[in-house]
Amino acid sequence: MANSYTVLADLSAGRCSTAVEVRILRFWEAKNINKRGQLMSLEMLLIDEHSTLVQGSVPASLQLMFRGRLTEGSVYTLSGFDVTRSNPKFRLSDGPVSIRFNEGTAFEKIATTSRIIPTEHFRFRPYEQILELANTGKQLPGIILDLWDVDVCVSMFDSLALAFHSKFDGYGREPRIVLVTAINPKIVSAGKLYLNGTSATRVFFDCETTVGKEALNRQDCPVVEQTREGLQQRWFMPKRSSPSQYLSSTTLF
Repeated sequence: MANSYTVLADLSAGRCSTAVEVRILRFWEAKNINKRGQLMSLEMLLIDEHSTLVQGSVPASLQLMFRGRLTEGSVYTLSGFDVTRSNPKFRLSDGPVSIRFNEGTAFEKIATTSRIIPTEHFRFRPYEQILELANTGKQLPGIILDLWDVDVCVSMFDSLALAFHSKFDGYGREPRIVLVTAINPKIVSAGKLYLNGTSATRVFFDCETTVGKEALNRQDCPVVEQTREGLQQRWFMPKRSSPSQYLSSTTLF
């Protein structure tokens, strides 16, 4: 008997017995910083063929059952999970529901699929919306450094700082485009905006993503301008030649 499928947009609260076919975009550990970094859950971002994004969660008590099967970028069939209302705090998707794994959840990687499921998905916010989100804890948006006309500071700590240093040192040159996901915006003394990294934060340079590649191509494209001397061609250059100078990282032990 063929499995029955549903899509993420049609999920409603309760136990879901039908299967969804999704790609894991990213997954990470959620830890309780007030309890010496105790693991609370494995969190993930799931996307389907309609580009619907839903956050998934594996409780810490079940992480050994599922962790070894999690591969970023792979496609899975998922059924027998619980559908819950999305947490209104620190949201990574705009969907009203989230997926929670349980002991009876069936979770299988599939080698091929006839469905066209996106391989990346980002939620960028303009500077004005980032300011509105600051200190609210409502969302963890993404940003593209070097496309804003204002100065901000992106702060990273602990393992995130180590990962960034390793990535930056191994890149071999100054990146022109820096994409940072899942940041927590804060306004501190003197009204300065800080974009704090979280356990879900990832950093991408230049052409590592389609979005970054498109932004880089825009920098490299010639622009024709009308002047009093006639038509002149110039190359678009960002106002900041080194976006990495706006990244700060601190490793705490």
